[in-house]
Amino acid sequence: MKLDRETLRKLPFALRVEIEENAVRKNLTQSELAKQQVRILAEIRKHSKPGTRTDLKTPSKPLPKVEPDRATDIVGKLYGESREQVKKRIAVVEAAEAEPKKFTKLQEDMDRTGRVNGPHQRLKVMRQAAAIRKEPPPYPGKGPYRVIVVDVPWPYEKRDEDPSHRGIRPYPPMSIKQMCAEADKVRSIAHEDCVLWFWTTNYYMRDAFEVLDAWGFEPKTILTWVKDRIGSGDWLRSITEHCIMATRGKPVVEIFKTDPASTVLYGKRREHSRKPAEFYPFVEKLCSAPRYACLFAREELGDKWDCHGDETTLFKRKK
Repeated sequence: MKLDRETLRKLPFALRVEIEENAVRKNLTQSELAKQQVRILAEIRKHSKPGTRTDLKTPSKPLPKVEPDRATDIVGKLYGESREQVKKRIAVVEAAEAEPKKFTKLQEDMDRTGRVNGPHQRLKVMRQAAAIRKEPPPYPGKGPYRVIVVDVPWPYEKRDEDPSHRGIRPYPPMSIKQMCAEADKVRSIAHEDCVLWFWTTNYYMRDAFEVLDAWGFEPKTILTWVKDRIGSGDWLRSITEHCIMATRGKPVVEIFKTDPASTVLYGKRREHSRKPAEFYPFVEKLCSAPRYACLFAREELGDKWDCHGDETTLFKRKK
């Protein structure tokens, strides 16, 4: 460990000896380093207060008179890093000490990898998610919802009257123009920091992005549902369906909580137009919300969900 000697000489003698011994003895884990930095911060802040005495020997040079919140600058300089890095490391350790069951894994990951930013970012997201879950739920049907799932009825007009057509569907369709015209309604119930999951088929992928643009959501990635058995199709018979993950604002997404956190979702194919049962727990785990909304829903989704549409009871949810 390379220390800044000029800064080191300004510390109390006993503390200086301890730091140098640790630096020579072994490479400290991030947790050990955090605890050492906490002690240094305490000493700097104590010596920075006029009239305060200590049983430690006076340093060779007086400590600079600094405000408590600036002490991390000195510690950062001592270890050749930014004060933000010092704060992040200490924050992870203090969180693990305060709530071991919840945050010890972050501290262990920090020590194992030697990296601070990743575990600290996860800590930040976990705390944001916990705060979101404690929010008062929105009024049913009115929002604002932080997470919305949309399953629009795509207009498969081709061979619509031909009962032999594989793509015939048992629900009234909407045109792309009609979907885009729903923009004000969707925005009126969406939180300013919202995740929107937008289901589409292979054929309507381009149109799906047009609708999202009209609604004011920015596509981020695509989740692909791989079905357990093959379905219908004109050119190639489909065994996949897609859900575009789009956002507005700065929503909280806990990607590290899904296993695996990938763009593929395996799930059984059920009734026509019905989405896989595995999808909704996936959304709940990934996206924090006091309540969820599903537009153009065709089934009941449980107590956490407000389902909107003409066919919300088409498929009964198993108790």
